[in-house]
Order: sequence, then C-alpha cells, then structure tokens
Amino acid sequence: MNISETERENHHQVKTAMQNLDRIISDRHQNPPVPFEAFLKTMVEKPHQVLRNVFQVFYDMVKTYVEEGEDEYPDDPESIHFVNYDCTELFVEGSDHPFFADRLFANRFIEQVESLRRGTQQNKIYIFDGPPGCGKSTFLNNLLMKFEEYTKTDDGSRYESVWRLDRNLLCRLVAEESVPLYDKVVQVMAQAPSEQQTDENDEDSNRPFLSFDQANGHDLQETVPFDDAFIDVPCPSHDHPIVMIPKHYRRKFLDDLLSNDEFKWKLFTEKEYEWIFRDPSCTICSSIYWALLRRLKNPLEVFRMLYARPYQFNRRLGEGISVFNPGDRPMRQNIMGNPVLQNRINNLLRDSNQVKYIFSRYAKTNNGIYALMDIKSHNVERLIELHNIISEGVHKVEDIEENVNSLLMALMNPEDKKNVQNLQSFSDRIEYINIPHVLDLNTEIAIYRNIFGKHRIFSASISMKVFCPGCCIILRVSSFQRG
Repeated sequence: MNISETERENHHQVKTAMQNLDRIISDRHQNPPVPFEAFLKTMVEKPHQVLRNVFQVFYDMVKTYVEEGEDEYPDDPESIHFVNYDCTELFVEGSDHPFFADRLFANRFIEQVESLRRGTQQNKIYIFDGPPGCGKSTFLNNLLMKFEEYTKTDDGSRYESVWRLDRNLLCRLVAEESVPLYDKVVQVMAQAPSEQQTDENDEDSNRPFLSFDQANGHDLQETVPFDDAFIDVPCPSHDHPIVMIPKHYRRKFLDDLLSNDEFKWKLFTEKEYEWIFRDPSCTICSSIYWALLRRLKNPLEVFRMLYARPYQFNRRLGEGISVFNPGDRPMRQNIMGNPVLQNRINNLLRDSNQVKYIFSRYAKTNNGIYALMDIKSHNVERLIELHNIISEGVHKVEDIEENVNSLLMALMNPEDKKNVQNLQSFSDRIEYINIPHVLDLNTEIAIYRNIFGKHRIFSASISMKVFCPGCCIILRVSSFQRG
C-alpha cells in the first residue's frame, strides 16, 4: 500500500466518523419546537409521560434506576419491613465518586420519593442531614447527575412552552387597527384639493404618504428583519404547555381530548395530577396570551402561535438544576431579562409594555431542582429567602408575581440546625431525611473495595459484641477475612 492509498483510507475513515457523529447528535439533540396541536397528539398517545411535573419525573427517574426491593420477612409481625433496595444503578454506576447507600437510608429515601408522587410535596424543602463524612455531597451530586441524564432520554423527556409570534400577521393587524386620529386627518387633508397648485416637478408631491409611526421612525415592517418571519419568546419559567389554557377551561378541554380509560380516571381524581387544574401560567405567558387575544379576537389563532419543545436540563448553565455552595456570593443583579426581545415584543404588540419579559433566578429552576449544598455562610441567606416561596409558591419581581414550583433540596450538618431553629414557621416546612454513617456490613465492604481495590484489602470486617458473664463486661471481637 503506497502513501496515496493510505491517505485516501485515512480521509475516508475521518469522513465516516464525522458523518456518524453528525447523525447521532442530530437524532438525539435536534428537537425543534412543535405546534400545540402536534403536541396534543403526542399527549393523547402518551398521556402518562407527557402530563408530568418535576415531582412525578423525579419519582419515575428513581423507579427506573432502582428496582422493587425484596422483603425477606413479609409475614413476620415483628419485622420493620426494611426492603433490600439495590441503588447501584442510581448512585454508583457511571459516577466518578460512587455513593453506597445502606439499607436504612435506602428505605428512607425511597419512602420519601414515593410521597412525592402522592402529591405531598407542596410547601416543603427536603434537607438531608448527617455528620461530616457520611457522603451527603456525593449523594446529591450523583442524584442530580442521574436526574439530568434521565431527562435527556425518551422516557424522561418533558415539554415547556414557547410562543412563536407571527410577525407579518401581527404587524398587519396593528397597522389596520391602531391608525391614530392624526393619520386620518392627514389623509383627508392630503386627498382634498389644495387652493394653491403645487409644481408637478416638486419631489415632495410624489412622495408616498407616511403614517404617524413611519414619520417617527417606527416603521412596522422594519422593526424585525424581513428574514425573521417569527419571533420566538420562550417561557422563562419553563411552564408546561397545558397550563397555557385558562384554568376554568382545562377540565372540559381534557375531558373532550382524552379517552375514557384508567389514566383519565386518575387524572381527574388523584392528587398527583392536581397541579394540571390548579397551577396558573407564568405572568409573562399570561400577558402574551391576553395581548394576542385582544389583537386576534380568536383563541384558535392564539394557540396556533403556541409551541412546545423539550425541557433541556443543564446544571452547569443553571437551566432546570441549580446548586449553590456556601461560598457562592449572591448575584448583584437579581432581576433578569432580554432587552432585545423586550424591544421586539413592544414594537410588535404595541400594548404599552403590558408584556414585561423580566424574571428572577428562581424562574430558571421552576419545574426543576433548586439545591443548597450546606446551610452555612451565604446559603443561610438563600434558605431564608425561600421562606415565602415555600409558604406561598410565589416570588415578587418588581411589580409582577412569579410562580415558583420547584423541588427544593439542601444538605445540612447537625451543628447547622441552629440557623433555622429561630424560624418556627419555617421549620414546620422542612422535611428531614437523615444520612447516618454506614451501618450495613455489606455496604461497608463495598466502600472499602471501591477505595482500596478488591485484591488489596480485606473483604470483610466483622465486629460483634460478646457479653462475658464472669466479668460482667462487654467484649468486642473483630475478625477479618482476606479477599
């Protein structure tokens, strides 16, 4: 094989690898927004997967990675029914620093997760407390990593709302319906014969009529470049598309949409789906909905501008998942927005700035997970700020109210409980899940094998207490077995 053939073969391999990479990424990560009607078709086909909030998705994620445990003593009346759950796939596999959950903590964790599905998650913050060195940070990092991975799969996908404003339609309606009285007067005067005839060669006489907006530099057709037929306005709170329907019409709409089956019965009766009929849309989306309805005079035309796209979780960008360490300083700017998009919305709707595209950092994790690593330093202030959010579920951003419905988590050492003891009303909102040191022998063995290797360390370290009747003392006997 000469040099030219070798180069040709290398070029072919590189081209093939790049084509395969392009196909894989395109198949998995290119999910453009779909119209609301197409989204409804998907919801009819898979209602149990589409109609989920963050608590239900979190429950499905845990149940996907943790199989049903086995109760070795189901008929024993003295059994405490601590099931043997295998959490290896959730906390160990695919992680750089695995977390080994013993039976005690695994049962506490699974029991708390099942309560999320039953709808008992409202007005709560879940704090995992334990002594230093018990693995709290490792547990939370691995849990959030698995949750982010799960949301990128087909089974864990969720949808958020995006408004796609038709620029040509709205500009035409604004130009037709909001012609100022001044323009009408100018038009009448321009059409009336003048007492003093103008010169035919006068350039001003051949100029087209300019509207009031055009004369002031606000040409409706020039507010957005001609190649932008639509203006995409994503919901900063990641609201589910179904909550864009006004609350009073959702029950009737879903009754007409879904078939009479088991899921529909659960939807209308069980508490875990109560959020569908209770939660309002965010203030920004609600303002856009009513502004469009005033312009279009037709709800169907409004919903044709509503789209749905997959909710992309990204911890590093703070989208859907945000984790704060005690040393992270508070943000200087608590109010976020998009001035360019705000200007386009104002020029397009001409509604006296009724649609204010502003939001807080809590909106980025709405319908997601907001976590605090340790309740000390700056995280104490963040925890206190959550008081109103946990109590009322709303947050004030300038003049508007922002809905916050997130899964709130935190880690705490025993000595840091004093930071919340003075807030009695807040302490009632806290759900503690204790993470003790490992109390299970097999779990301790797994930790030693992970740290030191399977062939370099003892495979078991057994300690037991023996009562000596002659001395009336308790002796500790330890025995070791080599792996």
